[in-house]
Amino acid sequence: MYLLLLPLALTLLPPSVHAQQQRCQWATLRSATDSVLEALAAGLSSTTTTPVVFSSPELVYTLNGTPLPFPLPASADPAHTDTTTTTTNNTITTTLFTVPLTLSVTHSIIDQDRCAAFIKAVAYPTTPTPTTTTTTNTTNPNPHPHPHPKNKRTERILLLGAQIHYTYTPNQGAIVRQLNTITATEGDWKMPVGLDGAVLEGLVGGEEWRALGRGEQDGRGVLEGVAGGYLGVLGGEGNGGEGSGDGNGTVVVWGRPCARLEGSVYTAVGEGESCEVGLEVGGGGEEGVGITERQFVVDESVGSVSVLARDGRLGGAPTVFEFRVVKGALRYVHQFAATASAGISI
Repeated sequence: MYLLLLPLALTLLPPSVHAQQQRCQWATLRSATDSVLEALAAGLSSTTTTPVVFSSPELVYTLNGTPLPFPLPASADPAHTDTTTTTTNNTITTTLFTVPLTLSVTHSIIDQDRCAAFIKAVAYPTTPTPTTTTTTNTTNPNPHPHPHPKNKRTERILLLGAQIHYTYTPNQGAIVRQLNTITATEGDWKMPVGLDGAVLEGLVGGEEWRALGRGEQDGRGVLEGVAGGYLGVLGGEGNGGEGSGDGNGTVVVWGRPCARLEGSVYTAVGEGESCEVGLEVGGGGEEGVGITERQFVVDESVGSVSVLARDGRLGGAPTVFEFRVVKGALRYVHQFAATASAGISI
């Protein structure tokens, strides 16, 4: 059986379009991103008014690498019995924006230069009875999150990553021109069936994302360089080791301490250890094993770099990365991938 993998970047606008766009205002992007989060939580249907933020007739929407119409057609409306959209060798449950989501943990960043945003969330496609409440911690002095859930959560859980690219108009503010989403759930890479959602909430919600002081912040080039170096090493382009690189002259500075979260698998060996410990690297330059089709959204104020890409180690699965870089060194690495969700066997 042959699996058709559509490029995540298939519908991205050419660089010249990005270069022509002026730097967007933080407050405008923040408001638009909040509207997207509200739409995710409330759900959209044929009986609701589409929010202004989604009013562009040229809006491009992808879910797990597959282009879909937006808003979704009536056949995908929760009022109808057909709740899936089927493409070649790929069946996608149309959960996002079609049914309400309980967003138990959310984290988002703003990229003013690209007029873009990134959202990361722990979500549930149903409305469960809350057993524990977790929010993004911006003041936790502990370098590693340690969840202590009161009760196990057994509802089916989603990890959601979304990069949102906006167009600014004087009359409407920031409106979405491209919305690329990737979700991982139980059965995906390092997301075991029966996963305790409360534990994952604690890990994601326990990360510290306070704004960095001017002296701690790095420029976009440094942030993207550190992220790209990590992706290069992960894809087998580097040899690992202290200050390892991606084969293109970029050096990865492994922070100490550093924590890595892959799916729901958490690695934080100790205060003197780096995110390199236990890293599963690719096949040393073999064709198709690298991290490809990388799309970046960067927020210097919190040292965050988000990357949507395909992971050649995982059969080309759509994957989400987020890095926190402080003073040029990796502090957090978070990755999740749509393997089973995108019909990919690994």
